[in-house]
Amino acid sequence: MSDSVNAACAWHPRSNGNTAFEKKFTTGELPIEPNRYRLVWGRFCPWATPVAILIDLMGLDKVISKAAIYDLRHAGIDDDWFFGAGDHDQDPVLKTSRLSENYRKTDPDFNERPTIPALVDVTTGKVVSTSSDELMNELSTAWQAYFAPDAPDIFPNDQSEAILEMNHFIVDDLTAIPGQISSVTSQAAYEKLYQQYFDRLDWLEGRLSNNRFLLGDKLTQPDIRLFVDLVRFDAVFYFKDKLNKQRLDDYPNLWRYARDCYQIPAFRNNTDFQAIKAHFFKISDNPVDSLDRVMPLGPDENRWSAY
Repeated sequence: MSDSVNAACAWHPRSNGNTAFEKKFTTGELPIEPNRYRLVWGRFCPWATPVAILIDLMGLDKVISKAAIYDLRHAGIDDDWFFGAGDHDQDPVLKTSRLSENYRKTDPDFNERPTIPALVDVTTGKVVSTSSDELMNELSTAWQAYFAPDAPDIFPNDQSEAILEMNHFIVDDLTAIPGQISSVTSQAAYEKLYQQYFDRLDWLEGRLSNNRFLLGDKLTQPDIRLFVDLVRFDAVFYFKDKLNKQRLDDYPNLWRYARDCYQIPAFRNNTDFQAIKAHFFKISDNPVDSLDRVMPLGPDENRWSAY
């Protein structure tokens, strides 16, 4: 597969269809045990980054470790993730160099492209969960005993239905759209997705005219998901996926909201603009030989802190 079409984290299914990678804490399949799990994520990935933010926000970083994979595909290898720039660089905890090694510890017959996020049981090296949706919801509810004392209540019981509905809107109408656009083969298909994306942004802009956060004056789980999409909008999606009706700062409420979220350490510390641009534009370690793989210098990251 060529670099121009290898948008490695542009689209991620909610499930890869293999139940071996869909184990849950809430069903008792997975023990809730501190220091047993390691989240493999990517600083660039809009599906994995929300899980990384949630872990830090809730104080779960004290009991669940994280491993960020290398931002680029290795030259000539577009079907695996590596833990470092070298083919044999190992994660210090998992002692593997490729994420596929951990997938095959779970399923020896696994021969697909491994996806992130991937939650790994460090006692076995096996990947036990790969669904961004499930990990967000499971960690929000099943791990409450390990939340930091000052952690926000991001999944209050009386708002659970509203949270799940808002998550659905964000994932289907924003997070998934860039990856779907990258696969279109007609003008009509592109325009339909384009309209769906900006209809949702318009709706959110109106909603945030009266709310500090999506569901009121307090941060909840959907805010993590939306923030991750907004961070990537101007930097990548506006140009690469032709989602160019307006820029983020053309939406005053969304732009205020995004910068407000950015001030929260768990959000800011898991936001890496350079990694995002490197992955989506440069894509791999192959020598850059065309403009479409040149990393843009902007937008100016300082604008996120000038608040």
